[in-house]
Amino acid sequence: MPSFHDIVGQRRSIHILQSFLKKKTYPQSLLFEGESGLGKRLAAEVFSQKILCHSDAADTMEACGTCLSCQKMRNQNHPDFSVISPDGNAIKIDQIREMQEKMIYKPIDGQRKIVIIDPADKMNKAAANGLLKTLEEPPSYAMIILVSAKALSLLPTLRSRCQKISFHPHSFSQIVHILKREKGWTNSDAQLVTATTHGRLQESRGFDIESAREMDDKYHKLVAPNDLFETVGIFSGNNPDLEAALSYLMTWIRDALVLKSSEYKKQSDPAMLRYAWRVEELKSWTAQRSGSEIHDLFSDLQTIYHARTRNVNRQLSLETFLIRFRKYKPIHTQK
Repeated sequence: MPSFHDIVGQRRSIHILQSFLKKKTYPQSLLFEGESGLGKRLAAEVFSQKILCHSDAADTMEACGTCLSCQKMRNQNHPDFSVISPDGNAIKIDQIREMQEKMIYKPIDGQRKIVIIDPADKMNKAAANGLLKTLEEPPSYAMIILVSAKALSLLPTLRSRCQKISFHPHSFSQIVHILKREKGWTNSDAQLVTATTHGRLQESRGFDIESAREMDDKYHKLVAPNDLFETVGIFSGNNPDLEAALSYLMTWIRDALVLKSSEYKKQSDPAMLRYAWRVEELKSWTAQRSGSEIHDLFSDLQTIYHARTRNVNRQLSLETFLIRFRKYKPIHTQK
């Protein structure tokens, strides 16, 4: 069975949940919030397993894994535990009503009935309003755990009735360390995959080295001295490609700013960089520009990124930016 030890880099969140377990006092509604891939759903399940576990061992914060309740959890047929997921594209009012009807009856196996709603932000308006009624007057034995990577899109009244457990992004070095340990990869390969997946642990674990190298070669064209207009054509037509291109450029400039920092000059540690395997190339690019120039480029890139969903000429925006980024002189300079 999974345990709290399987949840990486969320010490504070796990400490809060284990404090509830130790005191045996539980909020009736919880909101597990944070980016995708941080272990929110796993934490909700492990927490639920321990609450429903029949073992009362005081020396552990983990479910025993052997009692009848734990066996039912493992077989996904526990009568006092359920998960509500989208029916198609949304969680609908009928799903919430079905949960409410079941919640009327007291627990069969233990002291609690637990429902996980994941992802909670997929509830349509009717479902969210229906759930609100349950959160306002829940049965004493009920516990509802909302899991969401987009918590701010939930109704404010829903959020206000839940105790929030925040899950924070893993550090770049944490993920590199995990991949080296789990995959047996070199430091360079682990850095490459971590940078390619933008530091998302779950995605990094499922990525392979060759795919990461192909993606790195593809997006490196943005900063390499090759044909500018051909490069722009590759990335400007497809929105996911454009977003990935902008993210690549942001990370490149982020590394350039790190190289300019006094902290880097003091430590000279490539591990501080996201694209550490391109450190010499980054140093060459950075040396040709002042810190203020690099800050201006980063500001321009943020403007393009935030405008990407509006009706703007993406190709022209990217082309104009890359001309400045590469220090090209505009073609039409004649007066």
